[in-house]
Amino acid sequence: MTGLLAGGIVLSVAAAPLDSSETSPAAESAPPKPRRILLIPVDDRPAVAQFAGMIGEIAGSTVETPPKSFLGKFKQPGSPESLLRWLRTKNLSDYDAVIVSTDMIAYGGLIASRVDRSSLNLASNRLRELWRIRKTSHKTPFYAFSSLMRIAPTAVAENRAWRNDLYYWSIWRERARLYGDPDAKRKAATYAERIPQEEMERYDRARQRNVLVQRELVKMAYHGAFSHLVFGQDDAAPVGPHIREIAEIHQEVERLKVGPKVRFCMGIDQISNCLVTKVISDQVGWSPKVAIVSADSRGLDKIAAYETEPIRESLKDQIETSGATIVKDPKTADYTLFLNTPEPDQTEFNQFVRKLADDLGDGRAVAVADVNLGWSGTADPKLFEAITQSKKAPQMLSYAGWNTAGNTMGTTIPAANAYLLAVKTGSDAYRREVAARSFVLHRLVNDYFYNRYVRPEAYRMIEQMQSGNREEIYDSANLARVEAYVKKDMGDRLQAIFREQMVARPFRIGEREFHVVGLENVKIDLPWPRAYEVALDFNLVVREANAATSEGSK
Repeated sequence: MTGLLAGGIVLSVAAAPLDSSETSPAAESAPPKPRRILLIPVDDRPAVAQFAGMIGEIAGSTVETPPKSFLGKFKQPGSPESLLRWLRTKNLSDYDAVIVSTDMIAYGGLIASRVDRSSLNLASNRLRELWRIRKTSHKTPFYAFSSLMRIAPTAVAENRAWRNDLYYWSIWRERARLYGDPDAKRKAATYAERIPQEEMERYDRARQRNVLVQRELVKMAYHGAFSHLVFGQDDAAPVGPHIREIAEIHQEVERLKVGPKVRFCMGIDQISNCLVTKVISDQVGWSPKVAIVSADSRGLDKIAAYETEPIRESLKDQIETSGATIVKDPKTADYTLFLNTPEPDQTEFNQFVRKLADDLGDGRAVAVADVNLGWSGTADPKLFEAITQSKKAPQMLSYAGWNTAGNTMGTTIPAANAYLLAVKTGSDAYRREVAARSFVLHRLVNDYFYNRYVRPEAYRMIEQMQSGNREEIYDSANLARVEAYVKKDMGDRLQAIFREQMVARPFRIGEREFHVVGLENVKIDLPWPRAYEVALDFNLVVREANAATSEGSK
């Protein structure tokens, strides 16, 4: 027989031993009814919507999103009014939970949240309407998340001349405020001379508005509008205006005593991933236990690029936001997270890789998060090669290594959680296994090959076409040329890593053996007119072996 999984950006093979009683795809007793989760993402990029859907698939849950036309595209904001009208047509009691980006509702998305187009009054009115809709089904849990504004503005053509200056002006101005440092004040003034006065004023207005809105979100959580509220810190640094803003929000949280309902995290793009498994964990009443193995004993105390707190704290936040729990004793853990920390000591890294290989070889449940990303946001080739050369990639519960430490950990951890939650709840084992393998494959191709090889070449092409300007692609003909290159190169790399890692790597469910034999419905494109990210989708083609009698686990 042949089985196909619809909509697969997934790549992961579970190392957790399977319950021998599992029999899928045709189980003797029907699996539990799949959960339905309604997600309003922060925009339409794959990382903020598609990944969450794929993680839900691993857990045996369906993640539904609004029509893409309501979510905007790049500089074009989404339509909060269309989304609110669409929400009013939904019977929210049909869903197990709603996850909503308050930035999409208040402003029209993440990029729109960084500018001052929507007034405080308009943003507040939209959120109040969301609250009224939420009251139509007060028993349906609502999980909300909001972006703590990044320091730099969005990289677009319009601000290319002064964007970096604004970033440094903001940081030096904050240093002058904090420490009264005359040198910092002089540097801030120097940068300010290069920035249009109106743009500095707009930047400050947007930040001030956002903090006021976020304080209102805390009040809404206090009054029951949200079951859980997460603030995700967009790209930042150890010093900047966000530090004061976070302190203001914390004060409101403490004043209203809503600490158990509110969490702060590094990163924003991965929050919907975390909340998908948080929803399921809350409903099941079970939290996956995670043991941590790091590539360098000192690495957890480092502050990763674009973040403001040590990796140790960021890791804890990602795990808890996803509904999981850290344990010290690996023997009590449901899985082990192998964390490749920034610039690890070579001796410790070698031991880390050997430990990873041993655990995979022993069939233990393993997830891998590569946060040795540097400022380029690309995964560590040494770790990637160690995983792929051993041909053990399909045995991982999950893998990620993209953009920032928070993004990476908040992708790996929920995907691993989803696998364990599927086992715990008795969700369809075949669906789980295919979805997990799909997500691992997707991450290997996307996180590593696109970011390390394909994207730099795409950037080079764009710079040649546009006199060095690569933030966005203006001309449709140029966009078509870049996209054609991306489709060809990514398609070839996908097929190659699929043949190398997936083919001839069967998996078992009880007494039945399944082989991943091909890819179908491969789709590759640029979701926005820029090369920063790629949209990748495919289906795994799986066939059951004619005879499979030997015992064993995946």
